[in-house]
Amino acid sequence: MDITQRARELLATDEQIAEHLTAAVWERLPGYEVSMLDRTELSEAITASMRSILLAVIDRRPPNDAELAPARRLSERRAVQGVPIESVVGSWHNAERVLLTRLLGGTGALTAGEVQEAARRVGVAIDAMITASTTSYRQIASELHAQVSHVGVDLVSRLAGAEALDPADLDRRASMVGVEAHLPHRAVALSVRRQDGLLVARARRAITERLRPHVASRTLIGSHQGFTILVFADFARAEEVLSRALGDADVPEGTALGLGESRPRFNECAGSLREALNALKVGQLTGRELTRFEDVIPEVLLVENPVMASQMVSAVLGGIGSAALLDTLRTFLESGMSTRATAGALRVHENTVTYRIRRICEQMGADSAAELVRADVLLALRAGEIGVGEAHPA
Repeated sequence: MDITQRARELLATDEQIAEHLTAAVWERLPGYEVSMLDRTELSEAITASMRSILLAVIDRRPPNDAELAPARRLSERRAVQGVPIESVVGSWHNAERVLLTRLLGGTGALTAGEVQEAARRVGVAIDAMITASTTSYRQIASELHAQVSHVGVDLVSRLAGAEALDPADLDRRASMVGVEAHLPHRAVALSVRRQDGLLVARARRAITERLRPHVASRTLIGSHQGFTILVFADFARAEEVLSRALGDADVPEGTALGLGESRPRFNECAGSLREALNALKVGQLTGRELTRFEDVIPEVLLVENPVMASQMVSAVLGGIGSAALLDTLRTFLESGMSTRATAGALRVHENTVTYRIRRICEQMGADSAAELVRADVLLALRAGEIGVGEAHPA
């Protein structure tokens, strides 16, 4: 049986070979961390590549462009995840050894010439895979490195600064590094629960990768107040893309994003950056992963003015004499002023709720329960929920 025949036989076991290689990468190669990778994705890419290599061996040719595509995509992912390029190359050499072992280990002896031919064909295919992988890897790595450039950091710092900005100067500087300044832009602020530099870098890379296929301009990366800031060209479904990104295996646990509103041009993004930071701070207090500024404007006002919030809480809710009454008021308003729903949520009798609401009205100087539905009451209760001010009586 010659090399071509043996390669055809191996095609029937390509998934078995791929699983063997996946296990080798998953458990042994440095940089391939289980917490950062998707095993199914890895296995599917390896299966497709092994099949392409065997077809190339059968046809005595290098893999074509379409056959190299899975290897390119996988290497791009590895670059974003920070897997060392040596590990990427090492995985292909491991594949080469496995394929040669299986090709040469079939029934029937091979001549020295056939062994050399097998090594040559597999080597040609593997070399093509390595070239495609490393080229794609270096391109993405270069883009990621370029994004965290001094110019990008400087532009983000200028947007975040208190000094007045020259719009024309901002546009000129941004255009020099590939930003399409005339497009709508918005900012997103990023934090990771554990303030570890490596975890923050991984989250930043993963979010940047998710954004990259959708943005029509370069994404700038910088920092402000200890948080990572990304300024990107806005696009439809940006919120959906960011929300899905937070579920990626690449994103460390505890990653949170604050999203500012879109602005017509890059040079108007200072406001979006401030909104993103404020949204992130509120999100951290409320346990949200993705917080849009427009959804938390009241909370932002409270967080930005803690003294005022404390004064309001004291003035509005200070007369309520117990935590039970405060919880009843909050639940009553959240339940649409339904006595039955409030009783069910608090697991008390409806008469107990009626009694508590009457006491609350007395202590707050309200003639009826309807008068409890006031903006200052709602804000004071919200301040207590997010830990701004002293909403709970001692």
